[in-house]
Amino acid sequence: MKARQLAICDSDKGYLKMLQAYLQKKNPADFEILIFDAVSKALEASWEISFEILLVGEGIYDADVTKIKASKVYILQEDGLKGITGYSMILKYQSMERLITQVLEEFALDENCSSVERCGKNRTTLISFYSPDRHKGQSAAALGAAQILVEKGYQVLYLNLMPFMGFEELLQTSYEADVTDFMYFALRHSDKLLYKLDSLKRSIHGVDYLPPAFDYADLIHIDKCDWETVMNLLLYHSDYTHIVIDLSETCQGFYELLDNSDQVYLLTDKTTVYGQARLTHFKSLLQAKEYEKILKHTVEFELPRNWEDQCERLENLPTSSIGIWMKGVIDKGA
Repeated sequence: MKARQLAICDSDKGYLKMLQAYLQKKNPADFEILIFDAVSKALEASWEISFEILLVGEGIYDADVTKIKASKVYILQEDGLKGITGYSMILKYQSMERLITQVLEEFALDENCSSVERCGKNRTTLISFYSPDRHKGQSAAALGAAQILVEKGYQVLYLNLMPFMGFEELLQTSYEADVTDFMYFALRHSDKLLYKLDSLKRSIHGVDYLPPAFDYADLIHIDKCDWETVMNLLLYHSDYTHIVIDLSETCQGFYELLDNSDQVYLLTDKTTVYGQARLTHFKSLLQAKEYEKILKHTVEFELPRNWEDQCERLENLPTSSIGIWMKGVIDKGA
């Protein structure tokens, strides 16, 4: 299958090279990136292979742009004085992350634009983290493990399914959409999953992640079959080598996700009678529901004391006490 092409046409060669370098590094939805410093060059190239997406600088725009073969054309707006109409307008001078997010978001929603018919090279490895006693260190451990896998050279997607994560405060950021928006989109437009994924995902220490749900009730309302559908899309239609799930009971596919995981990391606290009792209860429930085989690919682990003192920055967990600890846990589970 020929690569789909994202073309950029602008007279500012410095801007072109900067945007090209960014896109080649991020590799959104497997696009081949092409750059042109003249409309005539883009026109000639498009007649050989039609572009999927074309970004045209407002300053270089002329009537020949209408002749370029492209599924979707965006104008990189500078001052708006040219009065160009009939195309989607994207602010040229903004963060490249935001620019590409807007492009892919609109492209994914456009019914006239083509879909992505592809499969990943291999099934992605699914890793789940869970704590029966709802230990507050579960997310730090899961995200730390994801960052360690990235440092080992893997491509990792982290999905947080906890009710209250607080990422916006912890990371000093804000989200306009979250993992539930991705779920509902993927269920309606499975053929455009990669576009939506690349428009919504964020990155932390090389780990891609989808913003956690703002309202956990939105997660509860997604039924078991829909969880299975979306997870299979991610496992078989993305190029991630690993998906790390930070799991809670808000997911109706809770048992099935654990059962389908290649590895389950179970955070425990055996130093207290309550922690031990909840762990025993969890294992007994798995056996009662005939999911005892989950325990065969489960690694139990505890966290070092006072781990919170060195884990304030989620952006660099591998150098923290919890990160160093998780390296040993991952090596044990390998």
